[in-house]
Order: sequence, then structure tokens, then C-alpha cells
Amino acid sequence: MNKAQLKWGLIATTSAFALMLSVAPMVADSALAASASGHSDSHSTSGGGASSSSSHSDASADGAGASSSANGSASGHSEDANGNTADSSASTHAGATGNDTATDSSTADSATDAHFDSEGGVTANAELATSGAGASASGAASASATTDDGTTSSASLDATSSGDGSASGHAFGDGATTTSSDDTSAASESTADGDIEVSTTGGGSITGNVSVDAAGSAANTGDDGTAAASSSASVDLSAASVGDGSASASAHIDAGSDGSVDTTARTTETNSFADGTADANNSGPGTSASAAGTGAAAAEAGIDDNTSSASSSVNPSVSVSTPAATDTGTGTGDETGSDTGTGTETGDTGTAPPPTDTSTDNSGTATSGTGTSSGSTTDSNAGGSAGGTGAVSVDDNTLGGSGSVSGDAGTSGVDADVNADVM
Repeated sequence: MNKAQLKWGLIATTSAFALMLSVAPMVADSALAASASGHSDSHSTSGGGASSSSSHSDASADGAGASSSANGSASGHSEDANGNTADSSASTHAGATGNDTATDSSTADSATDAHFDSEGGVTANAELATSGAGASASGAASASATTDDGTTSSASLDATSSGDGSASGHAFGDGATTTSSDDTSAASESTADGDIEVSTTGGGSITGNVSVDAAGSAANTGDDGTAAASSSASVDLSAASVGDGSASASAHIDAGSDGSVDTTARTTETNSFADGTADANNSGPGTSASAAGTGAAAAEAGIDDNTSSASSSVNPSVSVSTPAATDTGTGTGDETGSDTGTGTETGDTGTAPPPTDTSTDNSGTATSGTGTSSGSTTDSNAGGSAGGTGAVSVDDNTLGGSGSVSGDAGTSGVDADVNADVM
């Protein structure tokens, strides 16, 4: 009895073990693996006449069902007792959605710097890179500054990328005004400078803007004669790139003037100048760039009945662009048409050959007929049909017939039908 139980137990155990061995490989073959990761860090500092911000985000996803995203932002503000200000901000986003074929990854970096030192400069940078159908990234960077001499400057970048793509950019601007005066003279000089460079590949897109304005004026401080001077300079830049392309814009403006009086010789003198350049370049469909600037300077001086004045100005401007690539696409259309007509014809009465067993027969003959046709054409099918009837009468005897034909040719094959009847 115990032997029988042991025998069946070994059989059951052996069968279960064999079943486990046969199932185990099937479970291993159906196992799936996926992973996702993300990282973000941001920084900002302000003080000492400057503000800077930076942000970084990256994400990756491997395998179906995996996804990841990362976001970051930073901003700063600095201001002194004289009203000088500097502001900076940076933000980034990275996202990835996994698939079975490859790892999707995205990286976004942005950084800005603003300061209100002697030139009130601002700088913005952005770098984006994505790989894989489910990857996306975006970044923004902006910086602005104002100085107590009235100079304002700003620079900004806004970028995105998706799929296999990249976007990078650099934007810079600065401006300044210097004025001076004494008892008999006054002088003013302004400068504005800016530059943008952007480039993209694949699914990348980026735009950049720079604006700088500087202006100032001065007057002599003495009571014997008058002298005044003023100057202004400004630049406005923009650049955009998409797909496989690049664009750049730059401008530089200088303007200045001075006026003075000679209290001994009782004479006046004034001088002014203005210089400006602007450049813009682009490459690739959908890219564009523009650069413009203005500069002006004027001076006046007077003593007794002697006066003098001088003024100068410049206004360079350039804009370039390439239209976006057109999408030819595909379309469908239908064309149908039909043509129908009827007609009858009656013959003149005449003499028909007499039957062999009769004499002359003066009866008439007549014929008649009708016909129709139609056709239609579409992008995937062409067909048509036609039909007609006819008859001829001799005395009381009539012989006629009818016929029709139709055909159809399309993506599924060719069909044709022919019918004929005799009445």
C-alpha cells in the first residue's frame, strides 16, 4: 500500500516538474523590459550689478510603456540705489516616450546674464537636443538691463525640438551713453551693439530677439555763452531658424556730438558724427533674419551774436528670408460627363426592285435610329457606356435592332459588356 502511494507520488511529481520546465521558457520569452530617467537643475545669482540664471533638464525613455519628463526654471533681479536694474530668467523642459526600437532622449540647456555696468550688457544662450520619435525639449532665456543714463537692453531666445533634432542660439546686446560738460563746452556720445546667431537641425526651431536703446544730452555750465550736445543710438535684431537651417543678425551704431564757445575769441564750434552697420544672413527654408539701427547726434553753441550747429544721423536696415518648403501633398478629384442624342431619317419614296414574281412596286422605304452615350472618370476608375436602336421599314415590313456596350477600368480590374438584339 505504501509502495503504490510512493509510485503515484513520483509520477505526479515528475509530471509537474516536466510541465514546469516546458512552461518556464515561454514566460522568459514574453518578458519585457523598460526604463525611464530624468534630471533637472537650475541656478540663479544676483547682486553686485549683475544677475544670471541657468537651467538644465534631460530625460530618456527606453522601451514601450516608458516615459519621462523634467522641468526647470530660474530667475534673478538686481537693483542698486541709483535705479540701475538687471533681470535674468531661464527655463527648460525635456520629455521622452519610449518605444520598442530605440531609446528616446532629450536635453535642454538655457542660460542668461544681465549686468548694468558701464555698458549695460545682456546675454542669452540656449541649447536643445532630442533623439527618437517620442522625444521633445523646449527652452527659453531672457535678460534685460537698465542704467541710470537711460540705456535699456534686452536679449531673448525661445527654442523647441522634437524627434531627431536640435536647436542652439546666442543673443547679445549692450549700449551706453557718455556725457560731459564744463563752463564752455558739452559733449555726448551713444553706442548700441547687438548680435544673434541661431541654428537648427531636424525637428528644431528657434527664434531670437535683441533690442538696445541708448541716449543722452548735456549742456555747458557757464554763464558766458551756451553749448549743448545730444546723441542717441539703437538696434533691433531678430533671427529665426527651423529644420536644417541657420540665421544671424548684427548691428552696430555710434553717434556723438560736441559744442563749445571760446569766451576770449568770442567764437563757437560744433561737431557731430553718426556711424552704423547692419548685417543679416539666413540659410534654409523657413529661416529669416533682420537687423536695423538708428543713430543721431546734434550740437548747438552760441555766444554774443555768433551761433553754430551740427547734426548727423544714420539708419541702416536689412531683412532676409526664405519661404518655408511647400507641401505638394496628394489630392482626389471626380470628373463626369454625358452625351446623349436622338435622330430620325426618312428616305425619299422611290421605286424598289420588284419581286421576281410581281411587277413594279412604288411603295416607299424609311429608316430611323436613336443613340445615347455617357462616361465618367475618377482618380481610381474610368468607365463609359453607349447604346442605340435602329429600324428600316419597307411597306408593312419592319426590320430593326438594338445594341449596347459598356466598359469599366479601375484599380480592381477591367469589365466590359456587349449586348445586341434584333427586333
